[in-house]
Amino acid sequence: MGRSSALRLRSIAVAALAASACLIGGVTSAQAAPGGGLKQELVVPEVRTFTGSGTGTSPSQAVDGAVRMGYTIAQSAGWQANHCHVRATDVRSVGGGVYAAVASLFCQR
Repeated sequence: MGRSSALRLRSIAVAALAASACLIGGVTSAQAAPGGGLKQELVVPEVRTFTGSGTGTSPSQAVDGAVRMGYTIAQSAGWQANHCHVRATDVRSVGGGVYAAVASLFCQR
């Protein structure tokens, strides 16, 4: 096996490790030694999804409450608000002029 083939295989192994870490939402580091003895460190970000729910007398009020609850849950788990963004919301009427909403937050650090 030539040197370039060995480096290519190492790069593929590091990429596979990074991809598997993304799927499980953990933080992983790997080291590859390309030519010259230099080491590169690959750090995979930690990702997490938080879900909040809320109610209100209008759809926007219910969504706003759900988003606030999602951020509150994320912050209580040690995440900063600037690490998160709203991925999706869902709102429905529950009758009597009341709406219920769910918000999904995607966080990455």
